[in-house]
Amino acid sequence: MATYVVKCVNIDQGSDYDDCRCIESIGFPGKNTDTVTRKPSTVYDWVENEGHTVEVHHNGKKTEVHGATHGTTKYVRTEPNDTKGDNLLKQPSC
Repeated sequence: MATYVVKCVNIDQGSDYDDCRCIESIGFPGKNTDTVTRKPSTVYDWVENEGHTVEVHHNGKKTEVHGATHGTTKYVRTEPNDTKGDNLLKQPSC
């Protein structure tokens, strides 16, 4: 199983949601390119179905990303920790 570190996120500014469901894509360091982006549903499958680890680094701390669903929508968010907001939403834009 692989470990992926989130580099950035793209947020739908017109979304009806103000949580991780508003994320359109998640960026990771690429091998032959600066950034590779994936849809949240793809990252969900990595974590929940394929057993990979996805981490967010924020303020010197690592937080794991976990899969979540809302109806039929698959998305990801970070586990609760000592911050009020989700660390995934605190990442820079891609």
